[in-house]
Amino acid sequence: LTSIEIPDSVTSIGNYAFYDCSGLTSIVIPDGVTHIGNYTFYHCTSLTSIEIPDGVTSIGEMAFLRCQSLTSISFAGTVDQWNAITKGPDWKYEVPATEVICSDGTVPLN
Repeated sequence: LTSIEIPDSVTSIGNYAFYDCSGLTSIVIPDGVTHIGNYTFYHCTSLTSIEIPDGVTSIGEMAFLRCQSLTSISFAGTVDQWNAITKGPDWKYEVPATEVICSDGTVPLN
C-alpha cells in the first residue's frame, strides 16, 4: 500500500487503521474527519507528509508512532485550532517533524 484515498464520508479514522503500512508515503485526510485514533499510522516508516483538516478535534495516543520519515505536518486550521485539539500521549513519538504548519503560522513540536 503506497497511497490511499479516504472517502469524504469518513468521519473517524479508527485505531490501528494503517498500522505498519510501511509503503505509505503521503495521505490527505478528508475534511469530514474529526478523530484520528490510537496507533493509526503506527510504523508507517515511508510516510513523509500528512495534511490534517481543520475539523479534527482529537488525535489518539501514539497515532504517528515511529513515522520516522514524517517531516511535514500541515493543518488546515489556525494555530489556536491546532492548540485546541486533544492529543493523546506520545502522539508524535519518533517523528522528525519539528513544526506543524497552520493556515496562520506554525506551531513548534517539542
